[in-house]
Parts: sequence; C-alpha cells; structure tokens
Amino acid sequence: MLPLVAIATSILPDLIKLIAGDKAGTIASEVANTVQKVTGTTDPAAAKQKLDTDPAVAASLQVQLAQIALSASKAQNDALNQQRQAELDDLKQRLGDVQSARTSLLDLARDQSPIVWIPPAVSFLVMIGFYVLLWMLIHATDDLSKNQLINICIGALVAAFSTVVNFWLGSSKGSQDKEKVQAAQTSEILKQQAQQTSAAQSTASAAIEKAATASVAAATASASRAPSASAAAAAPKTDASTNFSQCMDVIFREEGGYTDDPQDPGGPTNFGITIADLKEWRGHDVTPDDVRTMTKVEAQEIYRSKYWNPMQCGDLPNGIDLELFDFGVNAGIRTAVKMLQLVIGVTADGSVGPVTLSAAKAGNPRTLIESFSQHRLDYYRALPGWPHFGAGWTNRTNSVEQAALNMVGQTALALVA
Repeated sequence: MLPLVAIATSILPDLIKLIAGDKAGTIASEVANTVQKVTGTTDPAAAKQKLDTDPAVAASLQVQLAQIALSASKAQNDALNQQRQAELDDLKQRLGDVQSARTSLLDLARDQSPIVWIPPAVSFLVMIGFYVLLWMLIHATDDLSKNQLINICIGALVAAFSTVVNFWLGSSKGSQDKEKVQAAQTSEILKQQAQQTSAAQSTASAAIEKAATASVAAATASASRAPSASAAAAAPKTDASTNFSQCMDVIFREEGGYTDDPQDPGGPTNFGITIADLKEWRGHDVTPDDVRTMTKVEAQEIYRSKYWNPMQCGDLPNGIDLELFDFGVNAGIRTAVKMLQLVIGVTADGSVGPVTLSAAKAGNPRTLIESFSQHRLDYYRALPGWPHFGAGWTNRTNSVEQAALNMVGQTALALVA
C-alpha cells in the first residue's frame, strides 16, 4: 500500500499532511485503492509507468485525489471544530459554576425561604470556630502541632474559613487571576479554531487548484500527441472559440417564438425568455408587448448572463457545453450542474469549479454526452408532468444529444484537416 500512496503524494503533495493527521489510516487506504483502481494494477512500477505514458489516466487520478483531499480536509476540520466546541462548552460550564451558589442564595432570599439562613449560620459557625481555634493556638501551653488529628482539623477549618471569606467578600486575588487566565484560554481557543479552519480550507483549495492545473495540462498534452475526438474536446477553449452562438441556435430552435399560454406559469414568453426574466434583465416593469418585440440579440445576452456564464459553459468541452446549457435553461442551473457532476463522478454540489471542469475535460466526450442524456430522461420520468409532457421532453433530449455529438465530430474533423 505504501508505494501506491507514495505515487499519489508525488502527484498531489498536499495529501502528505492529510495522511499524517489521520491516525486511523483511512485516508492512506483510500488513496492507495484509488491509485489501484485508476491504473488497474497493484504493482507500483506498472502504475507509475501507466501514469507516465497515459495523460488521460494521470488526469483522472489527479481529479480523484483532489476529491479525496477535499473530503479529508472537511472531515478533519469538522472533527477539530467539535473538539474545540467541547472545550469551550466545558470551560463555559466551569465559569458559570462560579456564580451558582450566590445566585441560588439570592433566589432563596427573594422567595423568603428559611433555607436562606443556612449559609449565613454555617458561615458564622465557621468564623467563630476559626477564631476560637486561633485563640487556643496562641494561648495553648502544650505543643498542639504534635497531635495529627488536631492538625487535620486545623487544615479543614482554615480551608472552610477561606471558602466563607471568598463567598461573602468576593474572589481572592488568586481566583481573580485564575478567571483572567480562563478568559484568556477561551480567547486563545477561539483564535486557534479560526486558524485551524482557515488552514484546512487553504489546504483543500490548494489541492484542488493543483489538481485542476495539472489535469488541464495533461489533457492539453494528450491532445497534442494524438488529435482524437476525445482529446480535442478535452482541450480548453478560448473565448474566441466558444460555442455560444452554435448552442444558442439549438436553444432558439427548442424554445420557439412568442407564446402566452394561460396554463403556463411563466406567462408571456419569447425565445424561452419569460416576462419575469425580461423584467429582471431590464431592471424595470415590462409588458407582454415588450416580450413580443424582444430581439434575438437581447435574448442571447440574457441567456449568456443568466445561464451560460454562471455554469462556465465556455470552459467545458465541445458538446458537453451544449448539454449542460440546454438542461440548465430547461430545469435550472443547480439541477443541471449536479447532474453533470454525477455523470463525471465528482461531488455534486451544484457549482462548477476547477474539479468539475477538470473531470469533464478528462472524460470521453461522447460517453459523457450519452450518459448525461440518459440521466436527463430519468430526471424527467420522475416528474409528475411526465405523462403529459414526456414526449416533448424526450424529443428535446434526443435532439440536443445528437447536436452535441455532432459538435464533437466536427471538432475531430477540424483537427484532422
């Protein structure tokens, strides 16, 4: 197991700190199993050779290791927070107990309970006993210190006297210093908790960023070595080469023109843009006629701002960008992104980040597109409106899938040419 872990830490050095902090050894075991699963071998030499010669495998491993690093960081951070919170709760309880006796006495006094006289009576007896004992020690003719029982009684009486004085006259200087120390400890615990949380988050972010950068580099290197459809789709796209216009043609075709169906909760809609969308975009009230006369250019900018950019479709491989874009328009951004993350095998948090982009670029575009379409149909089948709208949803899914696959094929042909 250790040689496979060493291979993983050479790819993602931040794993070293996480593994060192895991006393149970679960992270190391998970890392080793991941290396074995991705490379298909338990032999460290063969695994290393596989990673060196196949950039796609290396990119996939980097993404999965980044996911492990993120999950481990969160788990360690949660455990640390629980420990710190337990320490704070214990300290608060001990600090609160300092005033409990006085508070109870005040409550009894307000209720005029006879029990309220017990503490003063006990205190009076202790004080009298202390001074009587002190007088006896001063005037005694015998050496009382030789009597062990008397010494024990003297120690107990002195302790009781000190307790009575502190109770009625306030904390001693030592107790005040102790309370100050406890307050300082509370502040220090809070400070350490914040620092530990920040450090854990930084470790997770650094691991993800490193994995994402290395994954993109590996995918780009793979594209330069073998101009296949998969490598072409995995290569990052510049703003000039994004497929926004081509994707918009598909969206316009699927959404159609102006409609104002009374049964449609969106109300007046044109090019798929509802009256509420147009109102939000323009920043003031709009009329159905404004929706009817809206141009395609304005509709495109609304789609770009509301869906394309938030889902970072311009950074996704060709074809996958269309799948995510169209489903986001149809079902919502978070639903669409979570589905993509489910297909590519990363944490489904509904936000497109470096890990999601890296995993999408590392996978085979045709396989991902077909899997995404199947999950999309499964999503529609679970909706109450499936019996009524199922045929339309199925046609749209199949149409968009074919357009996305055509985009992958066009990219491969362009590279070959």
